[in-house]
Amino acid sequence: MANDKPANKSVGDNESKFLAAIEKYAQQQRDALQSETKDFEQRVMQQAEEEGLRDAYNLIHKEQDAMRASIAAELAKKEAQGNLEVFKKRQQITEEVFAKATAKLQEYTGTPEYEKKLVGYAQECAQYFDKDDIELCIAKKDAAIANKLAKAFKGKCTIKEVADITVGGFRVYCPQKKIAVDKTLDTKLQEQREWFYTNSDLQVR
Repeated sequence: MANDKPANKSVGDNESKFLAAIEKYAQQQRDALQSETKDFEQRVMQQAEEEGLRDAYNLIHKEQDAMRASIAAELAKKEAQGNLEVFKKRQQITEEVFAKATAKLQEYTGTPEYEKKLVGYAQECAQYFDKDDIELCIAKKDAAIANKLAKAFKGKCTIKEVADITVGGFRVYCPQKKIAVDKTLDTKLQEQREWFYTNSDLQVR
């Protein structure tokens, strides 16, 4: 009977140690699980924060790009509208200037100086064509002086009234040489129009 007590005490101690070990292991597992859970939560939160910042960053840049594109489009639209207004104004001014110039030239074609000038041009052309046959193209309104101009040429001169000469002057064409000399006021006026476009400081910028 005396030997039973130590045995019971040993069993009790072993059982107590075993339970303590189990409880310690369980506590370690709980601590490890809590630590892993905490780490996981931190990683998830950090990832969410990073993704949130990245999404916000992307959104900011997307909106910024859209704003820039919108501003650029609006500026381009306004610039195009401004250029169109400048172009229309330039056209208006040009037409007004050359309408007045045309009217002045048409007045000039009714003067003796005009007829004298054309005769001088015809004599110059006659020297160039010599005895070649030529066609003398002239406006219908200048038909009255056509014969005076034709007399300047040594070769056969065929007079033709043409519709494309509206202001005045004449054009000489040699079918044999396929050469033409333009002495029309229409062409001179058109050359001045082109010069005006280039030098009048009315270009669209």
